[in-house]
Amino acid sequence: MARLIPAVIDPATQSPGERDLFKRFRDDPGTDGWTIFHSFNLPAHVTQVEGELDFVVLVPGQGMLCLEVKAHHRVERGDDGLWRLGNTPPTPRSPFKQAADGMRSLMATLRQRRRAEADALVVWHAVVFTGVAFSAQNVEWRAWEVIDQRDLHRAPISELVLNVLHQARRALPSKALEGVPTEQECATIVAALRPSFEVVQTPALRRRAREDELVAFTAEQYAALDALEANERVVYSGPAGTGKTVLALEAARREALDGQRILLLCFNRLLGEWISAQARALNENIRAATLHGLMRQVAQIEVPADPPPDWFAEELPARATEVLLYRDDPVLFDVIVADEAQDVLRDSYLDFLDVALSGGLAAGRWRFFGDFERQALFGSADVPLDDFLSARASAARYRLSVNCRNTRRIADFVCMLSGLTPGYSRVLRDDDGPDPRMRHFDSERAQVSALTAALEELYAEGFGGDEIMILSPRRDGCCARQVSEQPWRDRIKEYRPDPGGQFVRYTTIQAFKGLEAPSVIVTDIHDIVGQRAESLFYTALSRATDRLIVLADDVVAPDAVAAVQRYAAEKVAHG
Repeated sequence: MARLIPAVIDPATQSPGERDLFKRFRDDPGTDGWTIFHSFNLPAHVTQVEGELDFVVLVPGQGMLCLEVKAHHRVERGDDGLWRLGNTPPTPRSPFKQAADGMRSLMATLRQRRRAEADALVVWHAVVFTGVAFSAQNVEWRAWEVIDQRDLHRAPISELVLNVLHQARRALPSKALEGVPTEQECATIVAALRPSFEVVQTPALRRRAREDELVAFTAEQYAALDALEANERVVYSGPAGTGKTVLALEAARREALDGQRILLLCFNRLLGEWISAQARALNENIRAATLHGLMRQVAQIEVPADPPPDWFAEELPARATEVLLYRDDPVLFDVIVADEAQDVLRDSYLDFLDVALSGGLAAGRWRFFGDFERQALFGSADVPLDDFLSARASAARYRLSVNCRNTRRIADFVCMLSGLTPGYSRVLRDDDGPDPRMRHFDSERAQVSALTAALEELYAEGFGGDEIMILSPRRDGCCARQVSEQPWRDRIKEYRPDPGGQFVRYTTIQAFKGLEAPSVIVTDIHDIVGQRAESLFYTALSRATDRLIVLADDVVAPDAVAAVQRYAAEKVAHG
């Protein structure tokens, strides 16, 4: 995966060509190890007061390529020598001269700061026409200095860039040193160039960019819905972070367009509150509910003050199902869309849904989204997915494997420490932030000190209190409740959806399942071995979109090291 600087494309970037190229560089595995600058500002331009290069691509062992991007659908140069690009005013300055001038300005800056690296570096320029097939010939440019629409359709961007640099090396045989620049020289070049244009992003801008990119990334996942639109029953399975909740909302919205009665279902109360708030803005035909909440409404009963162990799993669903069966029309819904569906796979729950759905589970229309292997935390489900499908309903199956929630570093950390196999096929989000961290403690007092230090660190990085979530496997006696030092004691509150204010929130891992936060501190980790401990740990790690800090007991360290070693061995074994 390439290192893109800045890591997130500015939402104000209007050029569709630049946005397309940014995405190609980000997603192309052939760019692994490359550094790519976008919108590189040139304050000391050779022909203008200032200028900009659309992309500067630094490739270890090959050189540097400066790219000018044109997204226009009409490109021509008339007999008068003027270039006409789309609907922009005619100009005598060709895009090739723009690229060449930008390259010379960049080299002047680099020589000023790092002459040794600049003098040994193969540097060239090219123009990318994303909207046209550009076949014009002229002595002012070489054919291989052009990447056009046809090229982008036939080859990945990494191959096209390497071709230009290869041709440039042939054109500059005296300078074409093998293996230059080295990885160390690349790091030096980046350090020399980066201060000229990169600024610190304010928390508000970072929040806006994060929201914009997450919406864009989950939009890519909608192809999963499109692919199986005609199927009556579909199971979408995938690990944490693959966009299941957003896809469930979109599936419900689409189903409701025909005026049908839609149940948008989940198991977890906090997730249910969040989904209900989202659903209200989608369509009045969508009824969002938790499974237990829906059954209590149907049965018209309250939870007993001291419910017996099987009250939620057996008595409540039995009474709700009985109420439906005695109705003249027991059907409540035309379509069921269930998020975190792994938690509803219990015969008593399925019996209730079978009666409530038009056509039942066997012949009705439903979409189940779930992580059926790793996130069944509540002990509510006792029917494996394969058994459910063989006994109650046939359904199409679609596996989601592209992570659109976490940064690359967090996604790798999740896979490494939780043993997620198979892992993610791709991670969409850009990442130039700090690595996730695991900090060990040998006493509860040491853990509380580590928690306040982590909070201070996140605040110093610009995270607001409402962007920080503290998660623990236990509610009573959790580390967040033991903080007595000010100002943190008054800043930490128990989590409630949309509480207002800038408070840091805490809750259990179980309660926060299905939700996410920009920065997460995981506390009270005393065990990561065994099915329940592994599931809790995996769920906790995967909640963070941008920053992750884990506070773990010293006794966990050997198990963490063993998990890392297993992960490394598996990566080697699978190439």
